[in-house]
This record gives sequence, C-alpha cells and structure tokens, in this order.
Amino acid sequence: MMGCFSSKGHFQSPQTSDAQPVTSEEQHEIDTAITEDPPVIEDHQKKLLRKSWLILQNDISKVGTVTFIRLFDSHPDVQNSFMPFRGLSNKDMESSAILRSHALRVMATVEKCIGRLDRPDKSALILTELGQRHSDYQVKPEYIPLMGPQFVLAIKPHLENVWSEDMESAWLTLFQLMSYYMRQGLYRS
Repeated sequence: MMGCFSSKGHFQSPQTSDAQPVTSEEQHEIDTAITEDPPVIEDHQKKLLRKSWLILQNDISKVGTVTFIRLFDSHPDVQNSFMPFRGLSNKDMESSAILRSHALRVMATVEKCIGRLDRPDKSALILTELGQRHSDYQVKPEYIPLMGPQFVLAIKPHLENVWSEDMESAWLTLFQLMSYYMRQGLYRS
C-alpha cells in the first residue's frame, strides 16, 4: 500500500457520504498506534539493508510487481480496494502497466527509506505524509502492515546467496517502521 505518491484513481474513491463513525475497537487501535514507540533499526540491520538493496536494484520492477501479486493472492480484499485490479487474474496483473507503475512508486519509497536510515526523522515525515494521502483512498489501516512479509517473500529468491535470518529480520523491521508511520498518517487524517 505504500508509495502512492501520484496514483490518484488507483484506489477506491473516497465515499464520504457512507462514512461510518469510529467504533470503540477502532478507536483503541488508533490510540495504541499513536502512543506506541516506532520500531528501531539497529546498525547491523542498516548494513544488511543497504547491502541487499544494492543487489535488489537490478530487479526492482519485478520485485515490486511480485510483491503486489503475492499480496493480492494472500489478501483478495486488498486487491478489491484497487479499482483497476478488481477481478484481474495474476497473468493480467503481471502485464499491467498500472500495477508496474504503482509497484515502482512503492520501491521508490523503500529506496528513500534506505537512503535515510541514519535520518529516521526524514523517513518519518515522508511516510506520515504518505499515510495521509492513502487516507484519501480509504485504505484500511490493517492493510498497511501486510506489505512487509510479501516483500520479504518476493526478495528472498533474489538474495539467496546472501540471505540470512538477520537479513529477513532487518527487512521486516524496516517495513514495520514504514507501516508505523504510514498508519500514524492515516489515523491523523
């Protein structure tokens, strides 16, 4: 769900007339998300992320597309929140210019976060604003954290020569951090 810098029209349009009041369960989730501390990326994880990102850059379009196809396979409700992808088969999505474009925007967001590992305040600002933009498309907060595990599954074959549990943990932590700030933006909108 991350990376939607200029993808107006790719998510379901806001339906303000059907807006539902926030339930007590949703309010609890909002309060918890806003008061929790963000995940911390340790120095050794930063090294692993930078090293593996250099390798991934050669296949970034494919990685992004595979990430979304895996996400849609495992969570069809997420696919339905993207109007252009409703009812499309995996084969149709693999050749979709719209999916490739959105996937590349997500990968650009990942790249920005990798480039700002030593400036978490800069990543926080970018990701919070991105979360606010996603609220325009009524993205459900629970969709945001689904991207990280699918990304890890998509990159693992590209990194099999250097893959480790520590590398997996580093990528999951990065996506947890990204999800944290995006959800902050969603909740504050």
